[in-house]
Amino acid sequence: MNIHPLFVHFPIGLLVVYSIFEIGAYFSPALRRQSWLFPVKAFLLFIGVLAAFAALITGGIAEELVEGTGRAYILEMHSPIAGITTVLYLILAAAYLIRVFDVKGWGNYVAGVASPFIRVWSFKKYVAHLVLDTWFLPVLALLALIGMTITGALGAAIVYGPDADPFVSLVYHFFWAQ
Repeated sequence: MNIHPLFVHFPIGLLVVYSIFEIGAYFSPALRRQSWLFPVKAFLLFIGVLAAFAALITGGIAEELVEGTGRAYILEMHSPIAGITTVLYLILAAAYLIRVFDVKGWGNYVAGVASPFIRVWSFKKYVAHLVLDTWFLPVLALLALIGMTITGALGAAIVYGPDADPFVSLVYHFFWAQ
């Protein structure tokens, strides 16, 4: 039984909306100033990444079902791109988590002011600053969104065939020139 479709659509929806908010906020100062935006993006990202790991696990289980269909060669690109996309979103989620711990003051409390962990915490805060407060944030969100789009198109090619629609066909032929 293939339960992968039950798990795959939830992270797609959450993470695509997150990426749109992230890219939109970069180009719209009015949106960026909204107080509700950070918690909404963090929620979408955290739940989306957890759901993406569930989709990766169920996708690994579903691999056995695809092997007999004659489309297993598409899986050779679908799986690694899905993994890379999840890692990109995981990097963003880690930066958000560090920011949440920093804003609440939990990071300094846990690390301890006089402990050797304070340097590790300071480095993590610096990396989170580089990810969240520079041009790197919308670029990373865009790359993750592109990865999500390619992964979805290749998944559609596995299920419905490489000519399911014009976009799926375009992505399929980009990876397998004929």
